[in-house]
Amino acid sequence: MKLQYLGHASFRIISDMGTTVVTDPYKADWVGFEMTPVRCDVVTVSHHHGDHDCMDGVLGNPAVLDEQITCTADDIAIDSISTFHDNAKGAERGKNLVFTFALDGLKAVHMGDIGCFDENVVEKIRDCDVLLIPVGGTFTVDAQGAKRYVDAVRPKIVVPMHYKTSEHNFDVDGVDKFLALFAPASITNDGSDTLILSDLPELPTKVVVLNRFKD
Repeated sequence: MKLQYLGHASFRIISDMGTTVVTDPYKADWVGFEMTPVRCDVVTVSHHHGDHDCMDGVLGNPAVLDEQITCTADDIAIDSISTFHDNAKGAERGKNLVFTFALDGLKAVHMGDIGCFDENVVEKIRDCDVLLIPVGGTFTVDAQGAKRYVDAVRPKIVVPMHYKTSEHNFDVDGVDKFLALFAPASITNDGSDTLILSDLPELPTKVVVLNRFKD
């Protein structure tokens, strides 16, 4: 399994067989920068806001999954869990989908713009291999809220997303507040934009910060 960070809350997940999923592609004028165009077989959309559902940077003719669903795309089993974009049961920002991907003997989870702590989600994703979680707050859980999920889910690897960078044109927290909640030895931030997953670390959770893929 290969994981590439396309920026904001968008990743490209590639199975060993070559099946490719893109999560939450974004619109440049919502985020502040263009997403590098990529080809894929499936696009998952956690919710319909412009920084999560724009197809401008997606090549090919992929299937688009934007509802609660259980399905298979070749060798990737995909499931989604309905939850909320806020801490008021959707009254402020509506619903959000958490997507799970089972491939190559691993389980990856994309939390979308989750804005609350949801025990139902925790039960369904506990002990996953990779957790992709927003950490910037304001529109999603903040650093402390994300850490609460990490502690409850116990993923082997967590990759932060949806946080302020020098490229973003809207104001949320940067990644540093989240990283400050972990031991420095558990954090990898080496400038890579791609994570190749085979031998996974044992607990405690390892935090991997990825740069945006621009190739």
